[in-house]
Amino acid sequence: MEKERWLSKLSFKGDKIILGLVVFLSMLSILLVYSTGGRRVVNHLVHLLFCYAGLAFFYVVNYKKVLEKGAFLGLLFAFLLVALTLTSRAVRGITFFGHDVQTFYLIGFLVIIFLSNFIGRRYNKEMELSEKDMKYLIVILLFFCACIASLNMSTAIILFGTGIVIFFVGKFKLKYIMGVVAVAVVVVGVLALVVMKSGEEGSHIGRMGTFVNRMEYYFTKENVNGYGDQMILARAAIARSGLHPAGPGKGVIKNRLPENATDYAFASLFEETGIILGLIVLMAYLVIFYRAWKISKNSPNALGAILSFGIGFWFTCQALVHIGVNCELLPTTGQTLPFISSGGASLFVSGCAMGMLLNVSKKNEEPEEVYEDPKQMFYH
Repeated sequence: MEKERWLSKLSFKGDKIILGLVVFLSMLSILLVYSTGGRRVVNHLVHLLFCYAGLAFFYVVNYKKVLEKGAFLGLLFAFLLVALTLTSRAVRGITFFGHDVQTFYLIGFLVIIFLSNFIGRRYNKEMELSEKDMKYLIVILLFFCACIASLNMSTAIILFGTGIVIFFVGKFKLKYIMGVVAVAVVVVGVLALVVMKSGEEGSHIGRMGTFVNRMEYYFTKENVNGYGDQMILARAAIARSGLHPAGPGKGVIKNRLPENATDYAFASLFEETGIILGLIVLMAYLVIFYRAWKISKNSPNALGAILSFGIGFWFTCQALVHIGVNCELLPTTGQTLPFISSGGASLFVSGCAMGMLLNVSKKNEEPEEVYEDPKQMFYH
């Protein structure tokens, strides 16, 4: 009897499709990293170990109890990370024991957790969101997006879009959602105009100069300053492959691509594995989003519904933006491909996010203390 109880605890009860896709994508990452730089594969395996440790932790714990006590503390930690990042000499991160660690993925994850927890618990307690609550959450989202945008515009846009989706699912008043979108568009537009008119001086406004130059190349295709080099090489790597890929380790253009295992991981992988595997990778991320939506729809409490949908949207957005940039469908950004790109921080946060999503799917099969039909609240 005791043995059966332990076996029951060890058996996996979450969404097996999501877990299988995560394992599949991370196996591809080992192939990619070994192909682009064999010596880095040991470090990558260590990063994957931490990634799966984060996934296991957030899968095992009771997410409702953890978030009840930890969501606000996580937000405070995000504030600290923002302050350290903005004052650090490292690019888009902080220096930790001699290593540059990117912090924006963790900051974004913590903000999404806080927003989802705040709104979900209000509805679980059958409390309506007041106008004060809505303004409070909007200010938090705008603050973090503004800080992140100064160093990484694409990550800020993805976080902003995810926040808007969470607000929409959380039944925010439409006037507040439209208002915050309008404010964000106006602010980014004004900053872009300032940079364009000020020339070299405008380049000192965070990374707005780089953002504007990349947007200018995307629309005009004029590569005078070399801002289109990465996109040209990425497109060439994809075009070279097609139905006749070079084969693992035999890519040529990938060797000239900067950040070929991070920001341009999809193009590097595509050159060596071809269009079929490229389409499978794209479908994998879309399936993860679909499964996250199903988990959200089947969650018997508002917190689980909002949290799983928010995580699924945020995670898939990162993947689609990365693939879109590599295919020159979007302007160049510094976005990694979840579970495939190398990098300790991004892999660890991706693991934690998927662990939380799997936790919600597991809890959907267990009796709830508070019953509330999310279909009636969010899906009518």
